[in-house]
Amino acid sequence: MGVERDKVMAGETPANPATQVLRARVPYSPAVPEADLKQRLLQTLAASAERETELHRLLEEPPPTDPTVWGAKDHVAHLAHWRRYAAQVLTAVRTGTPVPDAVDVDTVNAEVHSTNRGRSADDIKEEALATYAELARAIDDCSDDDLLKAREGRETLAWEVVPPNGHLHLGEHLGFWHQAHGDEAAAEQAQKWMLEIHEAAFTDPRSRAFGEYNLACYYARQGRAADCIPHLRRSLELHPALKEWAVKDADLDPIRDKPEVRAILG
Repeated sequence: MGVERDKVMAGETPANPATQVLRARVPYSPAVPEADLKQRLLQTLAASAERETELHRLLEEPPPTDPTVWGAKDHVAHLAHWRRYAAQVLTAVRTGTPVPDAVDVDTVNAEVHSTNRGRSADDIKEEALATYAELARAIDDCSDDDLLKAREGRETLAWEVVPPNGHLHLGEHLGFWHQAHGDEAAAEQAQKWMLEIHEAAFTDPRSRAFGEYNLACYYARQGRAADCIPHLRRSLELHPALKEWAVKDADLDPIRDKPEVRAILG
């Protein structure tokens, strides 16, 4: 995903314990209703927990023989790590304790991948479900004022750690998974799902800009300039400060030389 991360099926399935915990508080519907900030965060997390079962059903598949290629376990373990990080950030901001460090994200990601490579599918799934519950509790423990506290050393508020480590992160990795398996339609659908959840829950211009920008980055990585440009343009209209990031974002490199993109980025 190009924008700030803390760097950055058909058929019946068994009930997801993490989703059940969340739904006990905030029943999720496809069109997330307007509500207070805590409610909206919990709703997006419930949607993410439900959608992640798409990867959980694949955890028993044999891992790729190439260690550089991610299997379902690698994606799920990675997503779980960053959800736990988001929970730790919220707790630190709420309690006034030091926020966990995530400066060298590439190193952290490599360590997470290496550490979890040999773990069983059951262990990975159990941890994934646990981190959904942990993040839900961390959100619920925060007051509205806590969620609106500034994060030390960042130009973001505490609550803004949740979307890029929740539904936005999951949508990105679902796209990676489906692309690796040659299903571009499913990859694109995951990105549209991500934007739908995001826009339904967060209506402020900054949040809407991030949702648009992430979809623009998906299309850019595919070299689909015509599909990318409307979302890129809209994201910068909603939040002009994103341009500073966009001019150096590697996600846009495949289409950066297009005249329309050059004009947008100035």
